[in-house]
Amino acid sequence: MTVYIYIAAGAIAVFPIIMIVYMRREAGRPVLETVRLTASDDGLRVVQLSDIHIKRNCIPIEEVLTLVNSAAPDVVVFTGDYIESSKDVGPFLSWIGALIESARGAAFYLCYGNHDAKVFSYNPRLRRDFTKALKRLGVYVLENRTVVRAFNGKLYAITGFSDYYSTPPYDARAAMGGIPKDAYRHIGMSHNPDVALDIRGARPDLLLLGHFHGGQIWLPFGVEYACLRKERLCKAGVRRGLYEYGGRRIYISRGLGCVLFPLRFRSRPEITLLIV
Repeated sequence: MTVYIYIAAGAIAVFPIIMIVYMRREAGRPVLETVRLTASDDGLRVVQLSDIHIKRNCIPIEEVLTLVNSAAPDVVVFTGDYIESSKDVGPFLSWIGALIESARGAAFYLCYGNHDAKVFSYNPRLRRDFTKALKRLGVYVLENRTVVRAFNGKLYAITGFSDYYSTPPYDARAAMGGIPKDAYRHIGMSHNPDVALDIRGARPDLLLLGHFHGGQIWLPFGVEYACLRKERLCKAGVRRGLYEYGGRRIYISRGLGCVLFPLRFRSRPEITLLIV
């Protein structure tokens, strides 16, 4: 009997170590998710990257470049949460600079998330300097702003909304000003999915969102959403992946990085290709 007790005690002691090793490994294994929203062979190829969290990002940049390039994007959008302190700015700029250099020919659009906004609240000048640095790299920073671009002979409007619960305040009316009526598609991008609860009207046709990390560490019965999240949408069961919601399609990315700990469980980091 004593032998069995020792075996059981050893198994109990080893199990947490095995789980931590597994979750650390999962956090560094991104997958390319492909979502086709049109039957057309010349649809716009949009790659979404979200929740980079450069400080707790376990994914080698070479693997990110390989997956993004395999998607052959026309557009790359970043939907928030890149930095957690001013010390993260340099590493993130190097990271995104490598991506831009590798994926030449694509257009790059970015909005900020709640973690970015928190850092900026401590140092308002950092927002301006960070935004300028991104623009120098060729990134369009869209905060309550729309740009219109032609791809494959069709007009696409791309709108970036400020994070729903951050500063500067989310302003749908200002963001969607000047959208041509003949735009073939209107793509919206923001960080917090709760923005989908507020946007009225038929457009954007597609909203690209992040923030929830797909739960990051899965727990049964949605415990991670019930206890660790205040957002209304996740409590309604809209948490990750593609949904029809409010008369439009929304896609909630699981993101690439991690919050608090560089660990994931049943929520592999993702790069998403949406063909629209």
